[in-house]
Amino acid sequence: MQQVKAQSRTAGAKEDAAMEDNPVTKSFAKKLADLEKAKDVVKQGLSEYFLFTIEGREDIKDKEPKRLVALKAADVPLESIYKLSDRNRDSGFTKFYRFKNVKLLDDNGKEKKLSGMENLGLSPLPNGAVRLFSEYKSKDLAYVGGTETKYVPIGDRVEVNVGPDKDITISRRLKDEKIANVVARQYKRRLDDKFALYYDLIDYDETFFYEEELVSGKPMPAKVEVERQFDANVVLWGEGQEPKGWTSNEPGAYVDLHAVGGRVERVDQQHVKYFLDLKPGKKQRVEYIVTYKRREVGPELNSEKKRELL
Repeated sequence: MQQVKAQSRTAGAKEDAAMEDNPVTKSFAKKLADLEKAKDVVKQGLSEYFLFTIEGREDIKDKEPKRLVALKAADVPLESIYKLSDRNRDSGFTKFYRFKNVKLLDDNGKEKKLSGMENLGLSPLPNGAVRLFSEYKSKDLAYVGGTETKYVPIGDRVEVNVGPDKDITISRRLKDEKIANVVARQYKRRLDDKFALYYDLIDYDETFFYEEELVSGKPMPAKVEVERQFDANVVLWGEGQEPKGWTSNEPGAYVDLHAVGGRVERVDQQHVKYFLDLKPGKKQRVEYIVTYKRREVGPELNSEKKRELL
């Protein structure tokens, strides 16, 4: 039996050698190797556009979709962010992973010597999908989350929503409220050449005192972003001295967040965001004051719409 096996192996080796010498086999093996090798993509800036030049030739049949790898970067540094926003009526925090479209750095803070196919920050990221996977010691992958991205310029960031996170909690309380500086005035409104209407307009300031308590159950420091919405144009006192226009009599929402320990910014006309670094297992309180300056508020004194001659 051993001699038979030896003969069989010898015969198989001869067949393998014959196949390797066969020019048809060599051509097929070369094509297979070329398919397995990813095409190099050259990225070049042209005015406000970028050109992606793919090496070699590609045959695309009519109505045939085809995908080519333009970027495959490893060891991209991710940052964990926990967000809460009134826009989505969130009652709890949502976890995001964030990375920037910048060149990858080594442990010493220097740029890695990578090809354009293996590095970020060399060109904008085109429209597409970003998918995050977690790799176990066994090399198995578990899907973490993903997002559809639009055009991502160089230096801009990409955020991937990975779902709600219950380890960080927040509670909001209205501690006090008051109304002050009430002014009522009556005037006539000209309706046409013969008649006028009486109105009664009121100005007043409505102030709310809020307290928010945040608790992190994470084993490490956590970065949080809290976005609040106000139903008027915001005048923000974020840090330092009072901002210009803080004592103005113009209508709006005057938000006093200067006592918050972290960074504060005005996102748009009606939204303000503050940033905190929460320590593990510790409570952190945020107190702020919002004053709405209401101007020319009704009701009408002449509710029956009576008219009189001018």
